[in-house]
Amino acid sequence: MTYSRILFGALSVATLSSCAYHEINPEAALADIRANNGYNELSDVESGTAKLILRAAGSGYPANFSISTSSQACRDFTSLGNAAYAGRGIVYPWIANAVQRGRRTEPYLVHEAKPGEPIQVRGYGSWADGTGSGYRTGHCGPVTVQFTPQDAHAYTIEFVWGSNPACSLNVMDATNRDAPVSVPVQIVADCPAPVR
Repeated sequence: MTYSRILFGALSVATLSSCAYHEINPEAALADIRANNGYNELSDVESGTAKLILRAAGSGYPANFSISTSSQACRDFTSLGNAAYAGRGIVYPWIANAVQRGRRTEPYLVHEAKPGEPIQVRGYGSWADGTGSGYRTGHCGPVTVQFTPQDAHAYTIEFVWGSNPACSLNVMDATNRDAPVSVPVQIVADCPAPVR
């Protein structure tokens, strides 16, 4: 292999790396987002059930989701797992896959809920920032909401990271996945953090 081929290859990789995936191939970027945020599952809801798609947004920090159908607030939660945003649609899929594996998170979680039965959803996030002696870690939440899913409806529940870091839960009725609408929820205060 000649020096010019090596130089050309190195320059090509550097040039492609400086461009965002969605700028190079917007259709593939959108397909990657939809395949990894639950969008494709939202239209597949059977009668007699309600589907919840749980995911994190706003940063790459992981969020733990748990649910409860107890009639008492903040009781009997079952953990569904951890989800994190990995830059889908912006970074190349292989990079996003490596981030998910490294953090041991899923891009989204799915839960089949019973229609007409109130459900509590708890989100709890962990964050880390800095390096060396400036390294800090912390938690955000838990944030807990309650709502009643409707028959054959699909919902997205996002643990949204804000600044400082702050966090919230955003619940949307995504039965029409291209036009989701906000769902009124009841905030459940003072729920304990999940046991680690």
